[in-house]
Amino acid sequence: MDNSSSTTTDFLSILVRLLGLVMLLIGLFIGIKVIFEAWHLYKEPQNIERFADAIEQGSHLDVMLAKFTPQTKAENSEASVQQTLPDAQASPESLRVTYFLAWIIAILLLMVIGGLASSAIRTGGQLALYDLQVKRFARQLINEARKTNDRN
Repeated sequence: MDNSSSTTTDFLSILVRLLGLVMLLIGLFIGIKVIFEAWHLYKEPQNIERFADAIEQGSHLDVMLAKFTPQTKAENSEASVQQTLPDAQASPESLRVTYFLAWIIAILLLMVIGGLASSAIRTGGQLALYDLQVKRFARQLINEARKTNDRN
């Protein structure tokens, strides 16, 4: 019975280590992808436009804020002409809040995904080194027990 228990324990130990290694590799892969995506956005910041357009389509934030800004008569006549044009062809002078909002959301998403990747790397490493930590903890417990017995 002791042999089957040892075999089961060894199997579970190997399984935990393999799962830890897989988790570690997935965390590394995701972390590297986050770094490359951040670098890609740094090199080509115009790629955030698609994200800003998606935010504008969903929220109509720029259109709503444009209603609250004062316009002159010339701008009013141009605005009526531009209402027939798509939003992408709107006046370039207008401030696009969704563009800045897209940058904030993209940076926050990259930070959250990077944090999750870091947690996966740390947890995977701890699982892969499971036996080493358990043995170290057991040695410390034995040493403390000996110290306590020596005092008594």
